[in-house]
Amino acid sequence: MDIRHLTLMAAAGIGLAGCNVSDAPPSDETATTTASDTGVTREPMAAPEQAPVARMPAQAAIQSQPGPEGSQLDLLKVAVTGDILTVTLRCSSPEKYNSQSFNVDKISLIDDATSQRIGVLKDDKADWMASNVSGNNLSTQCGVKPGIIWAKFPAPPATSPTVSINLPKVAPFDGVPVTR
Repeated sequence: MDIRHLTLMAAAGIGLAGCNVSDAPPSDETATTTASDTGVTREPMAAPEQAPVARMPAQAAIQSQPGPEGSQLDLLKVAVTGDILTVTLRCSSPEKYNSQSFNVDKISLIDDATSQRIGVLKDDKADWMASNVSGNNLSTQCGVKPGIIWAKFPAPPATSPTVSINLPKVAPFDGVPVTR
């Protein structure tokens, strides 16, 4: 090694001699450093405040009906978009966890003005326009964490202000206002 390298290493060593390097976070006792220690005054850094994440309030039910095996079905939405009416339901069971299944062929909407029974729509591939359908069964999990199901129907005419909704093994949801 030549003299230049030794001189540089010595200068670097002298420059670093006054540094105190530590990977450990400062303890509460050493969090504030004063001028008498190093000539610099430092205050501990406060963690930035984070606002708690606000949960959306639970959607209020239009109507509720008892379902099979201690479950409860809450009607959340009956709304027309274009020529399609969508019905959204929530299934819950505070007593125990269970699964509910409804035969889609037996789910219907009744136009209260004309007494016409309307079935769940099928798409161009002959698949039911409903959630969680396997074969002919619309199913959902009902428990402390509610399950959501929905089905689409041809919309009744605008002259029909209310409809009734029928699901197997559940009391009917009668006289439900249609949102347009």
